[in-house]
Amino acid sequence: MDINIGTTNTGESNEFLRCLWTEMKKEFGVCGWHYTPYKNGLLKKITFGFVNIGESKPLEVGITYKEKGSINNIVFKAEYGEKELKKGTELYQRLKSVVNTAKQNVGKVDTLYFSTAFQSYYPFNSCRTDNFTIHPMKDNKSEFIFGVKAYDRNQASGFVAQKVTQLMNFLAVETNAVFDRVNWVENRLVEPNESELFQEEDFIDDYSVKENYLVISEEGKEFINILTNSEQELSPEVELFLKACGHFHSARKQEEKMFRRDLDGSVVMVQSGEETEIATTLYLSALEVTTLIGFTEEKCDSCGQPKFQITRRVRELASRYLPKHLAKDFVDYYDKRSKYLHAGMRLNTETPTGNLIPLLDPDEKSGCESLSKIPLINVREYVSYCLRKFYRENLINN
Repeated sequence: MDINIGTTNTGESNEFLRCLWTEMKKEFGVCGWHYTPYKNGLLKKITFGFVNIGESKPLEVGITYKEKGSINNIVFKAEYGEKELKKGTELYQRLKSVVNTAKQNVGKVDTLYFSTAFQSYYPFNSCRTDNFTIHPMKDNKSEFIFGVKAYDRNQASGFVAQKVTQLMNFLAVETNAVFDRVNWVENRLVEPNESELFQEEDFIDDYSVKENYLVISEEGKEFINILTNSEQELSPEVELFLKACGHFHSARKQEEKMFRRDLDGSVVMVQSGEETEIATTLYLSALEVTTLIGFTEEKCDSCGQPKFQITRRVRELASRYLPKHLAKDFVDYYDKRSKYLHAGMRLNTETPTGNLIPLLDPDEKSGCESLSKIPLINVREYVSYCLRKFYRENLINN
């Protein structure tokens, strides 16, 4: 059974499919998947797998396409794809009707509101706009309320998970803190601070905290408002910046493994080594991703191959936002990270001893071997500072 759809790009196609699966669940009461996708390029056909709609045996469902990302026809086959659906049968008519309904209802989504929670070293000070609300809770948790547009609650839950992850990644850049999603617990809200508190201008060191609350900048509030605006798709530039934030937050989580936080508030290093290498790589990769925003690829005049010039772009970004002497140090960190990735140079000494042994190393500025070739805390502070400067200058309406 083939039914013409006629979408022309991936966005249109996926929007139709989201609507279709919702309409199928409405019609048949169930739409459960044995999802085993595969593509036959010669036939220009993609098979999703098998769907349970309450029949004795699941249907095989797939699509045919003219161009990648498009849908020419949607295809249903009965009994695990072993039989064709006969015209005129009740199932044939119901499937035809539900596909037509989906085609008519594409874009007719509902706004669903969710309350979730995340945790860090401190709760967040209250912050709200028309699109979102953040409230402090007990035990250093914070409540996050926002809406998403979706065809049903199942699809909305996926968007919520994505938005919360994006929020926590951005907040890591904004505050230098580490965040984890936790279960929302009723009656755990605390009395919010009546006045809005905002981050110190040019914040760079430690965590962004005022009156025992994590705080963001006014620009950060505007960026979260963009992130949670259910009426508008995120721009490709914002999407790319959020991926850079994801690298940064992953690096913070690696760095956190190196320490133990005691009840009295003291912090003790418990391990180092691999976490240093991984965290450093992720921090600096966050800047690499950011330099792709607005980047126009150049090609070699002689061979026509792309000239990415990543090192130059990272150097320019650091030099734009950091003082000259710090930018110089930062470029040195980036060069060492490249040697770690491409030449295997370790960022920590490879021959640790119980007592220090002064040794020479001509590649170091001091001329001596150091236990750690890159001060990880400095890298974290410099990278987050540059990322904050970048989004405020390029991604929000000033």
